[in-house]
Amino acid sequence: MPRNIKILWVGCVLIVFFSFIYFAIKGNIKTHIGKEKQRIKQETRIKKNQMEIKEVDKGHTFKIDPIKEIKELNALGKYEDAIRYAEGVATLNPNQSKIYTWWGISLVKSGNREEAINKFVKSARLNTSYPKNYLYWGLTLAMDGKPEAAIKKYEKVLELEPGNSNAYAYWGVALEQLGNRSGAIEKLKYALDLLPTNNNVFIPLINALMSQKQYNEAWKVVKKAKEARVEISSNLLSRLAKMYPNPIE
Repeated sequence: MPRNIKILWVGCVLIVFFSFIYFAIKGNIKTHIGKEKQRIKQETRIKKNQMEIKEVDKGHTFKIDPIKEIKELNALGKYEDAIRYAEGVATLNPNQSKIYTWWGISLVKSGNREEAINKFVKSARLNTSYPKNYLYWGLTLAMDGKPEAAIKKYEKVLELEPGNSNAYAYWGVALEQLGNRSGAIEKLKYALDLLPTNNNVFIPLINALMSQKQYNEAWKVVKKAKEARVEISSNLLSRLAKMYPNPIE
C-alpha cells in the first residue's frame, strides 16, 4: 500500500474513532443534562409549593394541598420524590399530623417499613383521630408479620369510623394470617356488605371460603366481583373450578 494512501486510511480510521468517542460523550452529557434539568425542575416545583404553604390561626391552613401532591407522586411511582416532598413540608409545618401519615405511606411503598412506622407513631402523637393513619399503620404491621398488633390498629380505625369497609377487610386478612378462617370470613363478608365494590375484599374472601370448602359461597363472591367489575385472576378461578365447578353458570 502506497505511503500516502496508508496515511489517508489511518487518518480516516482516527476520524471515525474520535467521532464515535465525541458523539458517545455528547450523548452521555446530553442525557445527564436532561436528567439534571428534570431534577432541578422537580425541586423548583417542590420549593415553590413549599413557599406557598402558609400557617393561619395556628391551624396551619394550606394555600396548596400537599397531601394531593404526595398522592400524585406516589401514583406515578415517584416514592423518593414523595418522601422528599413530605419531609420538606414537615420541616415547614412540623405539627401537621397528616403529612407524617402520607410520609409513612410513601416510605411503605418505597420498602422502608421500619421508618414508616415511626412516621405513623409521630402522626398519632399529633392527632389521635385520623383513621387513615391507623389503617396504614395496621397494614404495615401486618406486612411485618404482626397481625395481632395490626388488628388493634384496625379496631382504632373503627372506633373513629365505624363504617370503614377497608378496616374490616384488613382485619379479616389479619385473622386469616392467625389461622382464624371463620373469623376472617365473617369480617370480609361484612366489609363487602358495607362496600360491595371494595376490591380489597374479593380475593382474600374467595381464598378463605375455598380453604373452608365453602365452594358455593366462593362462586357467589366471584359473581359479585364480576358485577362490581373487579377482575379475579384466571389462576384463582381455575383452582376454584378444579375443586368445584361453577354451579351458578
